[in-house]
Amino acid sequence: MKLFVKNLTHVDLSYFCPARGLLGESWQADIVLTGKLNDESMVCDFSIVKKMIKQWLDAHLDHTLAVPAQHPNTQLVTLDDERLRFVFAHDNGQRFECVAPSQAIAQLPMAEITPEQAAKWVEQQILNLLPAELEAVSVRFKPEATDEAHYQYSHGLKKHSGNCQRIAHGHRSVIEIYRNGERDRTLEQDWAERWHDIYLGTQEDLIGIIEEQGERYHHFSYAANQGLFELIIRSPQVYMLACDTTVESLSAHIAEQLAKENIGDSIEVHAFEGIGKGAISEVRIEK
Repeated sequence: MKLFVKNLTHVDLSYFCPARGLLGESWQADIVLTGKLNDESMVCDFSIVKKMIKQWLDAHLDHTLAVPAQHPNTQLVTLDDERLRFVFAHDNGQRFECVAPSQAIAQLPMAEITPEQAAKWVEQQILNLLPAELEAVSVRFKPEATDEAHYQYSHGLKKHSGNCQRIAHGHRSVIEIYRNGERDRTLEQDWAERWHDIYLGTQEDLIGIIEEQGERYHHFSYAANQGLFELIIRSPQVYMLACDTTVESLSAHIAEQLAKENIGDSIEVHAFEGIGKGAISEVRIEK
């Protein structure tokens, strides 16, 4: 007998792709549970199992930087202060580096991270934690099914008391833009292209610009409740803001920028933070 749970939870994270670099992502998590019927004619208590799996995902994958630990270009070193340093050295000489408390970096035993491979890893980790009567668990991760304009962004919120403080976590987000009350898909697509595979950095967290072998890198660092975070990322992948990168600030920034570019028009921006949630800002600059 099998039981299924659609959309058990959403996992918001960033992961490192050897080809595209740092990518923000949002996955819907679906599960299927296999087992025999018990004396109550049930496979298991749904409420208990759902809570257990969600708690595990929240603790081990959600709001982390997931890294391909088995890629030959990956370097992982535990520092004296128990932080973890992840370095990816590209074949062309470019690099990416993140140093963070160990719980902020998920080491996935694979050479390349995909939703399918990540789900298989989760299955292996959680099966023994579930009730004994369950024979198998199947996990499926999938991005939001949409034809809307969207972008994948990574960021960190050092003032946040929870896991959003981690310097490299992210989201896959659709965007809705209305100009004078009408949906403007051209503006939506334009903004999605501006923020394609982007890291959104806060100006006060920028330590400096590194020049290295003809490449420029943005160097970020800050201290938060969970510890000291540091990030070195290629400058072309960075978009700088003067404000914190909360979804409220992002919606306001997009609306203000587009209002400056479309003087006299009312611009309303629905900026999503992952799947199904976000903030709305409206700006109009008179001629």
